Amino acid sequence: MSVRKWHPILCLCLFVVLGLLFVPECDDCYFVYWKFASLQDLLLTRPITEGVPVVGVPANGRYLGNLLGVLQGKLYFTSFGFLRGMLIGGVLAGLTILLGRRFSPSGKGVGLALAFSLIMLAPRGIWQQVYSWGAGFVNYLLPMVGILILLELLQKERPNFGVCFLVTFCCCLFLEPITILLCLSCMVFLLYTIIRERKRLSAALTVALGAILGAAVMFSNSGYAQVGSDSRAIGLDLVKRNLTVIMTDALIRPAAVALLISVLLLALLRQQGNIWRPWAALLVPIHLLCLVDTIRDYFHDYASYTTKRLILACALALIWLILLSQWKGGQIRLQVLAGVLALCALNGPLLVVSPVESRNLFPNYVILIVIAALLWREAQHIGFPVLKWAWIPGVIACLIVIGIYGANFLVYHQRLDNARLQAFQGAEEITLPLVPFHGWAVNEQLSKGDICYLVYREEPWDVSFKFVLYREYES
Repeated sequence: MSVRKWHPILCLCLFVVLGLLFVPECDDCYFVYWKFASLQDLLLTRPITEGVPVVGVPANGRYLGNLLGVLQGKLYFTSFGFLRGMLIGGVLAGLTILLGRRFSPSGKGVGLALAFSLIMLAPRGIWQQVYSWGAGFVNYLLPMVGILILLELLQKERPNFGVCFLVTFCCCLFLEPITILLCLSCMVFLLYTIIRERKRLSAALTVALGAILGAAVMFSNSGYAQVGSDSRAIGLDLVKRNLTVIMTDALIRPAAVALLISVLLLALLRQQGNIWRPWAALLVPIHLLCLVDTIRDYFHDYASYTTKRLILACALALIWLILLSQWKGGQIRLQVLAGVLALCALNGPLLVVSPVESRNLFPNYVILIVIAALLWREAQHIGFPVLKWAWIPGVIACLIVIGIYGANFLVYHQRLDNARLQAFQGAEEITLPLVPFHGWAVNEQLSKGDICYLVYREEPWDVSFKFVLYREYES
């Protein structure tokens, strides 16, 4: 077996190691404790909490996301807990392989290397709120894997209509913006086939039906009428703050993929003369600032959003649009513009809802990688370098995050064992450390440590908890 054929296996092994190191966080801990009266309550995430007040559990139509979220959380503290890590690692590897196929149809070699490195070089917010957090993982990452699978199916000359319908329908039961995107995309695809490509009309009708039915099932849930009665909100007064978050997390913090897109656009535009030079001069300082901001964010506990970052992101977006308008890219250019419209469809609803956090921008990150893959395949036709070293950034990043989550894993289990022992011995107040890299774990805060949901003596909350920074606890 050649070295290249080992790449997908190596990719899978690295992600499984990471998956096994990811521990239950935030909602995952609640799910372990919660009980449910019926399957319907499980799907709607309506727990029996024995009189304990529960905050932030809105009813919604994320039926598959809710179900899988609860199951993965509960699975961790069973004899088959390792399956949770293998599932997370396997899905991450699947996402990487599917994106690798966007770069090269075989999904191997440089295409897989680029996809692997871009997945590993994701912003800290994505590591914190999507990759390592089980509940975030199933709601934000799984539907994007489903969409990539759907793209693979639709590329076939004779796709299996039943599978296409099922995948489309299921992808609508995870996250509202993705459901809206699927509906709009399927409608556009249907219109395109009617006008230009009648032989694919049956496939277009199939996915359009799946998207419409999936959206109808999701949004028929009565919970959406209660927006504003809990932690969720909607209104035009949210636009400024949300726009800053969206532009920062969608364009600045994904520094690696943003840089790749700029380089590829300039390389393609270079074939049309010297019109690329002034834009290159502007993009260099912009990407340097993006890179500095991204690296600084890796060392922070919480993301920072400012007007300066919004201006920087808007400048980058404007230059990209100008480069696209000047590039004579034919069909590929239209596909890239479709990706841009998909980003607008995803982000539009987010402008007027709350909360909007880094996890909400993960679908954008996947679409950016798909856009980069389109440009990459076109750039290969004009002799763009193959980048055989593309594995190196990903492997280095992988080793670093294995160290980060390995340290968090050890402290997490040490403090859990310690807390249970102290509770068993009759302690009424327990002091526990946050994990060492708490900026890479969701909801690891001094004011709230979700481990308290896992440590009881007789009644919930009969033990009080105090959380301190790890370095303070050690000293």
